[in-house]
Amino acid sequence: MTGPHGSLNWRNAAHWGGGRHLPCIHCRRGAFCRDDHGRPCHKTCAEAVSASRAEQAAHDLTEGAA
Repeated sequence: MTGPHGSLNWRNAAHWGGGRHLPCIHCRRGAFCRDDHGRPCHKTCAEAVSASRAEQAAHDLTEGAA
């Protein structure tokens, strides 16, 4: 889910991991939040990955147009 300005929307209660501190799927540090698929994940890590994927997709589009 994305929020305003392309940020991810973490307001849904499903993103709370119930107090279980599990390793983030991106950085492996403990995270209380869960992503849209229920995997432990920091909001900042998820947004960094999302931004990186968007940049890569934009690059791929410009490379394909050349």
